[in-house]
Amino acid sequence: MLRTDEGIYELLKTLKAIGGNSNSIDISSSDLGKTMGISQQSASRVIIKAVNSGYIDRGISGRKQKITITEKGLGVLMQELSELSIMLNQQQTATIRGYTQSGLGEGRYYISRKQYIVQFNEKLGFIPYLGTLNLKIDPNSEVALRKLRSMPGIHIEGFRTEDRTFGAVKAFHARIDGIQSALIFPERSVYSDVIEIISREYLRDRLNLKDGTMVTVEVDLS
Repeated sequence: MLRTDEGIYELLKTLKAIGGNSNSIDISSSDLGKTMGISQQSASRVIIKAVNSGYIDRGISGRKQKITITEKGLGVLMQELSELSIMLNQQQTATIRGYTQSGLGEGRYYISRKQYIVQFNEKLGFIPYLGTLNLKIDPNSEVALRKLRSMPGIHIEGFRTEDRTFGAVKAFHARIDGIQSALIFPERSVYSDVIEIISREYLRDRLNLKDGTMVTVEVDLS
């Protein structure tokens, strides 16, 4: 499990519990301290520490402060949720839905590297078609996507060539309409609502997909 300062972790859990579906709340350090069971001074210190560490952003909202959990902070909470779900065997698959959209051709360039192809074949069980299917995530799938991004997945090692560095990738076995595929993410990346799918088949042609078509991806978490 991704570990952080215990005080910051409790702060993040408290903020999410108060905010519910929102990642931002307006609250005073005094009220926050009462909710956490600590003094106002202690609450102020942990807020400052969390801001400096990048887990939250803080601004002024009237007489209160507006605190927003950042992507880094959400990652801590989502990773714990993911690992607990696995330990309790509560979820073996995740369903993610998105709309097809055209890419810029970058997917073809990256996955055509021999070093990636060899690993895809060894670790995923297939040599992919040289291109990716790009999906813009339906808002209802954002929680599932955040949870997935927080999981370790299947590690695809990065490498260096004479002129550049190619980063490590994590992958998850998946199926689209029963077709074997894999969802891939750069291991070091900021959150994005666009995902990339690889398969041994040209999915757009096989499934007759056009831009804007809704696609359901069943992702294996086991």
